[in-house]
Amino acid sequence: MRLNYLLILTSFLMFSCGQNEAQKDTQDPLWDLEQQVFEKGENIEIDEINKSLEKATTMRLSWAYSPITIAIRVAGQQMISPEVKILAKSKSGNELITHAVVMIEKRNLQDDSVKDEYYRVELKLGGSIWQVMDIKKAWSCRANRGHSEVNSELCK
Repeated sequence: MRLNYLLILTSFLMFSCGQNEAQKDTQDPLWDLEQQVFEKGENIEIDEINKSLEKATTMRLSWAYSPITIAIRVAGQQMISPEVKILAKSKSGNELITHAVVMIEKRNLQDDSVKDEYYRVELKLGGSIWQVMDIKKAWSCRANRGHSEVNSELCK
């Protein structure tokens, strides 16, 4: 089990740390939407999610040891979208990842009014248990169904 945890943490570290200036210039556009989702997104309650995480950790369920798999559970595993993008980055400022943000983008949803949906999940490692600190959900509407920018206003 510890080996799985180390492998997950190592792969997360490789993909999310060590951005240099050249990488920042070619950053994925989804990170450009992170601030909009954070500022204009709908707050999702985290108490039940953290209780579920604590229970899953005591049961040693593998999904509870990775910020990415935790965020996927938050966003819903039923990806009713032909395009799903998941990105994660460390906010720890060092090699040991203890603070992470995961962005999930579901594009071209099978919905008549909501076009795209975005989740921003912020997590911190408390001891050996990841805890969700903040969840924001935002979306954009289809043409003639409301706003086209990313926020939490209802679509028509």
